[in-house]
Amino acid sequence: MKVNSDNPLHAFAAWTAGVDASWSGLALDRARDAFIDTVAVMIPGAVEDVTGKVFSLAAKWGRGDCRGVGFTEGLSAPMAALVNGTAAHALDFDDNFDPAKAHASAVLVPALLAIADERDLKGHALLDAYIVGLQMIGRVGQGVNPFHRSRGWHATATVGAVGTAAGCARLMGLTEEQTAHAISLSTSLAGGFMSQFGTMTKPLHAGLAAAGAVQAAQFAEAGITAGANTLHAPNGMGTLMVGQDVEELRAIMADKDEYGQKVQFATTDIGTPLHIEEYGLKLKRFPNCGSVHRSLDGLLALKEKHGFEAPDVAEIFVRAPAAHLRNLMYERPTNSMEAKFSLEYGLAVGLLTGNATLADYEESAIDRPEVTALLPLVRKEYVEKLESDFPTEVHVTLKSGTTMSISVEMPVGSSAAPLTLDQLWDKFDGCVGTLLDTERYRTARETLMALQSDAPARKLMSSLSD
Repeated sequence: MKVNSDNPLHAFAAWTAGVDASWSGLALDRARDAFIDTVAVMIPGAVEDVTGKVFSLAAKWGRGDCRGVGFTEGLSAPMAALVNGTAAHALDFDDNFDPAKAHASAVLVPALLAIADERDLKGHALLDAYIVGLQMIGRVGQGVNPFHRSRGWHATATVGAVGTAAGCARLMGLTEEQTAHAISLSTSLAGGFMSQFGTMTKPLHAGLAAAGAVQAAQFAEAGITAGANTLHAPNGMGTLMVGQDVEELRAIMADKDEYGQKVQFATTDIGTPLHIEEYGLKLKRFPNCGSVHRSLDGLLALKEKHGFEAPDVAEIFVRAPAAHLRNLMYERPTNSMEAKFSLEYGLAVGLLTGNATLADYEESAIDRPEVTALLPLVRKEYVEKLESDFPTEVHVTLKSGTTMSISVEMPVGSSAAPLTLDQLWDKFDGCVGTLLDTERYRTARETLMALQSDAPARKLMSSLSD
C-alpha cells in the first residue's frame, strides 16, 4: 500500500507507526490516570449481568492465556478485550472524550491490556500505545463529528474501534503498511446505534469495538490486506457514517470550533495538537450518562450554595444542548440501565441525596418512592446549539417563589475541573469495595501507579482475575 499523505488513512498510519515516544509528563500522567479510572470501573462492571453473559460466550468462542477481570478461565486476546470492554462500559462510569464524542478508554484500555497480557508487554509500551490510540480516536472522530453522533451513531462503537485499532498496531509494533491495513480493516468491524442506549447492548458496543480493534491489528499482522479508501472516499466512513450531504455539513462547521470537529479527516499535523494534552478526558464523577453531568453539577452547586432540600423545591428547569438531552431518553426509567439515561432520575437523586452513587443505580433503588415523587419536578428545553456554543443552564424555583440559576460549561472531571489523583483513588476505592481482597487490591494499585516505571501488564491482570 503506497503511502500518500493526501490520503488520511496513510497519514494516520504513518504517524501511528513513526511518531517518537517522547511524551510529556502531562500526557503520561493523563494516560496513567485513564488506566486507573478504567480499571476502577471494570472491577464492579465485571459482576454485572451483561458481562457475565458475555464471558460465558467468550469462553466458548476463544480460550487462551489472557485474563478477563473477575474471571478465572483464560481467553484469547480478542475475547478478553470483548469481556473487559463490556465490563468497562457496563456501569456507564467510564470517561468521555470530546473530539470523538466517545467513551474512548472503555475501548482502548481493554484492547491494549489484552494484547499486553498476551505478549507480556509493560507499562511504557501501554502508555505510549494509549496516547497514540487516543489521538487516532480523536482524529477519526473529528473527521465525522458532530453529525455522526447527532444522526444516531454510537461513536464508542464506531470511531472507538477504528482509533483503537491504530493503538493496537502501535503496541504490536506493526509497520506503517500493516498499520494502514489494520485501520482500514477496523472500519469493517465498526458499528452501533444510539437506539441501543439503556439496554445491555450499549456496554456490549465497547466490548465489540475493543475486540474488533484487536482482531483488525492481528489480521493485518497476519498479512490480510484492506482497501486504501475506507475513510475519505464517497463509499468510505466519512460519507457513509455521516450522510450524502457531507459537503454541506463541512461548510456549516468551517468557522466553528467544536473540539476540532470539521467533518473532514486531517492529512497533516496529525499529532498537533496532542489531544490528550489539548482536550484531556472527562473522568466521571457520577455513574450515569455524561449528558447528565453538567445539569447535575449545576444542581448540586446551587444546593450547596443556597442550602435548599428536596421538600423546598417546586421546579428544576434545565436548558441544555439538544445533543445532550436526546441521549437522555427515559423520563420515567423502569430499570437501572434506563435510569443511567434519565435526566429526571439523575436530578431527583441529586436533589434528594446531594450526590449520585453506584448504589443509586442498583435495581432495588430505581423505584424508591422518595425519588419517583421528585421526577415530575424536572422540566427541560432542547436547545439546538453545539455543546461548546451553549453552556447548560439549571434554574431552580423554590416553593417560596425564590429562583436561582447557574450555567455550567464543563463538568467536574473534565480538564477544566479535573479530579485530583486523590479523588481518582477515592473513586477507585468506591468501585472496588470488597470485590478485591487486600493483597490483590494492593497489587493492582501499586501496578497501576508503576505503569510509568514499566510495570508488567500481566502482574496487573493477574491481580484483577479470580
